[in-house]
Amino acid sequence: MITERQYEVLAPVVSGSGVMVVHRALEAQLPDYRVKPLSPYWGLVPPLLAMRRSRPDQIVHSHPDLGPWIAHPDSPLVMTFHGYYLDPQTLEVSSGAQRVFYRTIMSHAVSASLRRAQWITTVSRYTADQICRRYPLKDRLILVRNGVDTSVFSPVEKAHESPVRILFAGNPTACKGVDHLMALPQSLPDDAVMQYTVGMRDSRVNQPVNAEKLIAIPRRKHSEMPSVYRQADVLFFPTRREGLSLVVLEAMACGLPIVTTRCSSMPELIDHGKGGFLFDMDDREQMLHYLKRLIADPMLRADMGAYNREKILAEFSLEKMLEGYRQIFSAIR
Repeated sequence: MITERQYEVLAPVVSGSGVMVVHRALEAQLPDYRVKPLSPYWGLVPPLLAMRRSRPDQIVHSHPDLGPWIAHPDSPLVMTFHGYYLDPQTLEVSSGAQRVFYRTIMSHAVSASLRRAQWITTVSRYTADQICRRYPLKDRLILVRNGVDTSVFSPVEKAHESPVRILFAGNPTACKGVDHLMALPQSLPDDAVMQYTVGMRDSRVNQPVNAEKLIAIPRRKHSEMPSVYRQADVLFFPTRREGLSLVVLEAMACGLPIVTTRCSSMPELIDHGKGGFLFDMDDREQMLHYLKRLIADPMLRADMGAYNREKILAEFSLEKMLEGYRQIFSAIR
C-alpha cells in the first residue's frame, strides 16, 4: 500500500522584510509551516545559502532570489513573487547598486528558481503580467493575493475632529515617494497634518519649513499598526512601484480612504472615486487636489473608508490567502 508523503513547509525569509508579515501569518494558521528568518546579508550572496539547505522532506516556500540555493535537490520548491525587481520601471527608481545587484545576482537566482519551482505564485495581476512577458511559465503560475486579518485590522467610529490626520506608512524611501512626503505638508490646509512612520531603518526624512505639519511616528511593531491606522483619517501612499501593498490593504481594512499613485498594482486595490483617489505618478497638483477634497469632506472620508472595508472582506481576507496556499501545498503532498 502506497501512503501519501507528508511534507513540512519551510519558508526562508529575510528578517526586516515586509514579506515576513505574510509568512508569519501563514505560520500561525497552517500546520507544518515554519518560517526560517535569515540575515539580510545572506541575500547579498545567496549561493552561500547552500550551507543551510533544507531537508528532502520539506517543501521550500521562498522568494525567487533564495529558493534555488536553500532548497535541497529533492525538496519541492514553491516560489512567490511579492514584486518583480527586474521590471524596467522598477529599475528606474532603484539605486545604482541595486540595479547592478538585480541584473546580476538576482537575475541569475530568478532564472534558477523558475527552472526548479513546481509552482510559482504571485500576489497581483500586475506582477504576473510583468513576469510572463519575460518567462514562459505556462500553467505553473497561480495568483494568490496577500490577505489581511480583518479581526485585527478593523475600523473604529471616529469623531470628525481637527486636525485631519493624513498618514504615510511604510519605509520612507525613493521608491515609496518620500520626496512628496517632504514637499506637500506646507501646502496642506491649516486644519490638516501629515504623519509618517519612520520605517524599518532610520528615517532620513527632512522636515519641511513648517515642521509642525510633518510629524514622525516612532517605530512601531507590526502588531501596533492597527492603532496607527485607526488614529488616522486618510492614507497617503505616493509609491512609484508596488507588488501588492500590505500597508494599503491594512489601511483599507481599518476603514481609511486611500490617495495613491495610478501605477503597478494600485488600481487592483483602489477603485477611483469609490475607495479613494488615484493620481498620475509624481503629479503633486493632483495629490493636493485629492487630499484637499478628503480633508474638506468628512462624510466622503467615511463613505470611502466603508467601501474599502467591504472590498477587503470580499477579496483580500486572510482566509482567502490561506486557502490559496493550502491548495498549493496539498497538491504537492
